[in-house]
Amino acid sequence: MGYFRQFPQLNYDFDRNGILQKVVDIYRAARPLDAFIDDLNAYSFYSVKNGERPDIVSQRLYGTTQYYWTFFIVNDFLHDGLAAWPMSQEKLHDYMNEEFAGVVITTNPRVQDSPDAGVEFDYPNSLSGRFQLGETITGSTTGATGTLVKKNADMNQLVLQDVVGTFQGSSSNGTVEKLTGNKSGDSVDTYDVYKYLDAPHSYFRMIAENVEQETEYNWANGFNYNDRRMESNNVFIPGGTPPSELEFQTNRSYLFEVNEARSQIRVIDPKYITQFADKYEAIINNE
Repeated sequence: MGYFRQFPQLNYDFDRNGILQKVVDIYRAARPLDAFIDDLNAYSFYSVKNGERPDIVSQRLYGTTQYYWTFFIVNDFLHDGLAAWPMSQEKLHDYMNEEFAGVVITTNPRVQDSPDAGVEFDYPNSLSGRFQLGETITGSTTGATGTLVKKNADMNQLVLQDVVGTFQGSSSNGTVEKLTGNKSGDSVDTYDVYKYLDAPHSYFRMIAENVEQETEYNWANGFNYNDRRMESNNVFIPGGTPPSELEFQTNRSYLFEVNEARSQIRVIDPKYITQFADKYEAIINNE
């Protein structure tokens, strides 16, 4: 019993020529059996081992591969399909090295006021409205170059690939250099330079006092934030905190943490799996 084999089919004119073709109605979304799933006796949790595929887990739990699709039904974070399934350590490393190759340069924006009327008129080192994707960024001191592939104005980050040389920037000792785009002509000063994998994914403060609230697991992102208070590093926004006063989680740490959390999946108890599958198929087909 495959997952999509349970969905009804519909006629669709792909080429708008009057010729109808049978296709699976993948838009027939069903979130049935909430009471069934919420019954603590009906499910448990399983830790996906390194490299285990859904069919292997199904075989291990139910003695058959045919119930692999149930994992994608009862876990909200798996509704995106195999793309959200936990990666093996080998695939995770390959993914990180491929998707997070390059260098991240952060800037430290500030508000520059008019000396006459105190009117805000510029935001030095802000990335908003500056630089063009695809242009070459050059360091004025080191002569290092890189191609701008991503800009995150909220995090004050420029992501560069095909880097030649070593850019200069360290907030700890005040070493900076000016960056200039070869097409836009825009320029900013560096603040810190990181390998992309080791660059800040998010900034936070550790919460010193006890949090008087029930720990809530965040299934969408894979872990809870109750021990961290997320902060903005946009120092020119009211309420923002300078990055020097914050801690941060790296992209590497975030990816490992999410992948580890996603390996803890909810599964239907083997005693109820047939009942669940039959009810789901009936509902998806409007029976």
